[in-house]
Amino acid sequence: MSKLEYISRYLIIINFLKRGRASWSEIAKHLQTQSEISGYNYEVSQRTFQRDIAEIRSIYNIDIQHSKSSGVYFIAEEEELNNNAQLLDAFYLFNALSLSNNYTNYIQFENRTPQGTEHIYGLLHAIKNKVAVEILYHKFYEEKAQTVLLHPYLIKQFKGRWYLLAIKAKTNQVRTYALDRIKNLDISKKKFTPEKNLDLKNYFTNCFGIITPDTGKPEKITFSADSFQSNYFKTFPLHASQRIVKENTDESIFEITVFITHDLIMELLSHGEDIAVLSPKKLVSELKEIYKGAAERLN
Repeated sequence: MSKLEYISRYLIIINFLKRGRASWSEIAKHLQTQSEISGYNYEVSQRTFQRDIAEIRSIYNIDIQHSKSSGVYFIAEEEELNNNAQLLDAFYLFNALSLSNNYTNYIQFENRTPQGTEHIYGLLHAIKNKVAVEILYHKFYEEKAQTVLLHPYLIKQFKGRWYLLAIKAKTNQVRTYALDRIKNLDISKKKFTPEKNLDLKNYFTNCFGIITPDTGKPEKITFSADSFQSNYFKTFPLHASQRIVKENTDESIFEITVFITHDLIMELLSHGEDIAVLSPKKLVSELKEIYKGAAERLN
């Protein structure tokens, strides 16, 4: 059995247990069904399944435990699973396409691909080993690229682009850098001491996108959508804080708590007449001015 088939089996087990707790017999039956669908043999003994659990913990940092009282297996840390959700989806799709090449005729990807992804591996190495990096960075609004020494902390994806959250060594300021604007990356051997007060887990909690204001507080923003458009926001929330404030047969009113940033404003504008921003008033006024200016350019 190839390594890809092993990994594919791990992903099948993870996705099955994401649905809920299951006994060994249920897991074995599911592996048998998936074998019949794919044409590959994913069936294993319970002893091999125990080794799979250890491999899944090692590769994906997902802990599958067994309850002796009820005889079922379950994923112990749901939060860790949620953090790895997109990574798992990518692995799952990659394995599905790799194991079944004929399926590539039935799936189509976007023609646009993000730039700068070649830096991800090196940056992950630097983050994990806590070593400084030097980048040649070219901002859109500057003529020349600048060399910057950074202490890297986190890689984040937003709208198909990848960004690096880092501390600028010279000023000790937290900044975000787009990977597609990094022209060169040098990984040093110089260790840095991580900033204890930098809460990576919650750093972007109240942000829409990657802009984090140095001042100000998150604000409650309410917007409405008709009953049809509301279905899209229910299945794919605008932000993790989104909740329904009011709902009837005609419309739903949603609320999110975020910083008002350029990223957020662009997102709200992208929905056009499908939504109506209700509050706060200063945001409503700003959107009106933008719409007014756009209308004037059409004349």
